[in-house]
Amino acid sequence: MPRKKDDNNIGYEDAVTELEEILDALSDDDINVDELAERVKRATELVKVCRERIAAARLEVKEIQLPEASR
Repeated sequence: MPRKKDDNNIGYEDAVTELEEILDALSDDDINVDELAERVKRATELVKVCRERIAAARLEVKEIQLPEASR
């Protein structure tokens, strides 16, 4: 399954959208085993990307809040 974007450049929303597309495809009864394995692998990569983006956003929010908290 070809990647839509380089994972270093994919945004959270794009990753979630691609994950939703994979989930829709996985619910299809006609999916072949080789394609299933590739899609599950890609979904795992996308979940990792999403977690990294969320962690980065949390860190950014904490950094923004710290100067305000020290006032």
